[in-house]
Amino acid sequence: MWELLALVVFAASFAQSATGIGFGVIAGPFLIHAYGYDRAVVETALFSLVVAAVCSVKSIRWVEFRSAAILVGMLPVGLAIGAGMALVVTQSIILVAFGILLLALGSTLLRQELQGVPHSTITPTAGSGRRGFVGAALVAGVTAYLFAAPGPVAAWGLARADLGARSIRGTLSVYFIAAYGALVLTFGLLDQLIQVDWPVFGRMAVACFAGSIAGAIYGDRLSARVLRIAIGVIVSLSGLSTLAVLIWRLATNA
Repeated sequence: MWELLALVVFAASFAQSATGIGFGVIAGPFLIHAYGYDRAVVETALFSLVVAAVCSVKSIRWVEFRSAAILVGMLPVGLAIGAGMALVVTQSIILVAFGILLLALGSTLLRQELQGVPHSTITPTAGSGRRGFVGAALVAGVTAYLFAAPGPVAAWGLARADLGARSIRGTLSVYFIAAYGALVLTFGLLDQLIQVDWPVFGRMAVACFAGSIAGAIYGDRLSARVLRIAIGVIVSLSGLSTLAVLIWRLATNA
């Protein structure tokens, strides 16, 4: 079975490397189906850390550091809130809320792009744009803990700003190193890494690395508008896949 999962991981790594996000929406449902929710979240974080490390080597010079600082600064608060929610809120409610949120964010971004709404007036580090971006950074931290998926919300926040394609991808890669690094450390402290079958993970990590390299090369050809549309589509699909996983779990448990 791992060979099929390796192909999925390659495709998911390619998508995330090219656009900045996408690993979870592509690989997440397959990993959850194969391993269950808890192990799938842990392995998603590990694979995403590999992708971020590869991408950062190529895109570090394009990072928008003020935006990256806000994202990283809100990460500990978001992780703490996510950990608290995991203790008091059922997984079903969390999945529904996350799926609806992503659908709303993705459809809003797509509508803005298709209607030609300008982005030059939206700045993530000033005025009301800053407040909105801080909120997005906080929610990204929460979803990092709950789903190992800070990307969709963080990418949505960056995509609303007047940033180039390489700046969006570069900023996300640096943020992901911090986010997934902290998440993997948290999983280690909670003894959740013992779920991972490390020999199988190592073989699939080769596919992850190859997909990341290929995606990074392709991603350099994307314009800012195409990238924002891709982010809108991926965020929307992420919401749909989250709700689909919930429906599948409810159906199988019925």
